[in-house]
Amino acid sequence: MHQDNDTTEATCRQAIEYLLRSISMKDGGGGLSCRFLFGHIGVSLFERHLGTEIFYEAKELTEATLFVRQHGPAHLRQMEVRALQSLLQRFIMDHFWPIGERVMFQDVEGNLADVVSRQVKNVLAGHLLASPIFTPEIRLTLYPLVPVSVQEDFDGPEFSFLRPASLTHAWLGVHPSIPLSPGHFSCVSIDRSREPVAAWLGVRAPNFEMAEKRKAAILGALALTLPRHERKMFSGRHNFGGRCTFARSGVTESFGDPSMPPLMHNATIKAYDQPWLARLGEKLASGDNTDAKHCRSLEYFYRAWPLKPNESFPHIFMAMDSILGDPGRATQAIVEAATKHGLQTFPYERLRLLMSLRATVIHGGAPDVHDAAKYQKYYADYGADPIVDVEMIAAQCLRAVIFEGLLQERPDRHKDMRAATEASKHH
Repeated sequence: MHQDNDTTEATCRQAIEYLLRSISMKDGGGGLSCRFLFGHIGVSLFERHLGTEIFYEAKELTEATLFVRQHGPAHLRQMEVRALQSLLQRFIMDHFWPIGERVMFQDVEGNLADVVSRQVKNVLAGHLLASPIFTPEIRLTLYPLVPVSVQEDFDGPEFSFLRPASLTHAWLGVHPSIPLSPGHFSCVSIDRSREPVAAWLGVRAPNFEMAEKRKAAILGALALTLPRHERKMFSGRHNFGGRCTFARSGVTESFGDPSMPPLMHNATIKAYDQPWLARLGEKLASGDNTDAKHCRSLEYFYRAWPLKPNESFPHIFMAMDSILGDPGRATQAIVEAATKHGLQTFPYERLRLLMSLRATVIHGGAPDVHDAAKYQKYYADYGADPIVDVEMIAAQCLRAVIFEGLLQERPDRHKDMRAATEASKHH
């Protein structure tokens, strides 16, 4: 939900008031000292010829940061408080000139909110509104993927799945003279392009923190397309990770952890995936609380994906809690949802035992699901692994609740083979 202009401008004016209230020209004994050079707004560092020292009161600075984080654009609520605090302090240094005209060479008592005029505060509020804090540049971050095959590109406003050949100069919006290596990482550093890329995930977001969260939700949804056997079947294939972020100031690139586990069989993006991918893009861009819960649920499912089954167990339940959990009746809500969304094969008593196993692990009864007495009881009563059952229930519920039938699980290519193997054991 976007803020209207009047609300946003009022937020910026209040934010400036909070910020100036946290700053003094004299150290009262507990202030955070900040020395810097300043000049007219917009000049380069080399043109800043005046120096000053200001002092922040930690409590008031935290209040200002939390106010901006709570009432500013939605992407700020994804940021670490200290990172946002640093951005606000940098803003003051870059826009100190109208303040300096009032306080330099003066004996200023108290905080700056008491001595800076309303006119100057309004000027600063205008600059804050236009700054990257409130009006961020939407940046494209490209993630190289190894265990993915894109048979038909998906190119949406919030994210894209692309074949390497589709990563062109025109698509990136860069000059044709810039060397590109779309089939390798890094795509813009030919001399360092060593790792082959099977597909690209492009995520558009105002900062890297939000890009990472969107990546998690997108790949969590991709994991839902895979049968559990394939989703958790990993190979020893070479896998790598990294990112390449395009901004007006240039390109930032780095190697990192793989974005996906090394699947035995590639996940695929096909033509019939377009509807659910588009729906996911709408949810990522939405300010609706339900859509936000759905995206958080997909993030939890993504976190569970590469983990060992016993380590993934609590994450899977958190994914379900995000979309189904009612704090007063979480267990009953999940039982009802599992029954509603096509899991009638699980009788009530079986679901109740699964939920009680959840309570044991989540609330500290056992640090590992394998240590819980109810883990053995479940195996004894039903001859099945409760961790596998929970993941199957969660995947079915997430597909039904978040995507309402648009996202379907792929056929299990090994189902018949496994059934024949099991049958041969009993002969």
